[in-house]
Amino acid sequence: MLVLAIAAVAGASAVLAWTIDRLRCRRRNERGECGACRISWGETSSGDPYLIHGRLVCENCADKAKRRLPWELGALAGWIALAMGLTLAEEGLALLVFIPAGMAVATLGAVQLMKLANRNAQRRIAAGEFAGLKALGTESNTDGEAVPTDGAVGTAPIVE
Repeated sequence: MLVLAIAAVAGASAVLAWTIDRLRCRRRNERGECGACRISWGETSSGDPYLIHGRLVCENCADKAKRRLPWELGALAGWIALAMGLTLAEEGLALLVFIPAGMAVATLGAVQLMKLANRNAQRRIAAGEFAGLKALGTESNTDGEAVPTDGAVGTAPIVE
């Protein structure tokens, strides 16, 4: 039972930390900055933001996140192995069956939460809620208002 209590506290702490980080990144994005390093979009090397877990980040931060992913998955596997070992030592083999099932449910839930965050961020981008970013599929008129374009965004013109 001690392992389950530790897992509950660790899970609640992770959700709280993720929520705080998400709000901090959202405030930075609304000011026209990278959600991770606070650099403005005009100062980035490419000028194009990357969307990671509902956060707009610069190219350098996206590259760092990509390099960090294998280490994070390795740490997660280590924590799972530790939890399985503690459960096996404390409760025996009967409770050990629930750890992989519980981790599968938690992982699927985290993936769905991140997908939802990306969809919400895409909707906010399209609505033009981020400073310094023109809404996708829009152009600015003379008054600075976003107006829809006729063509699809990101497509090259057809040359005949």
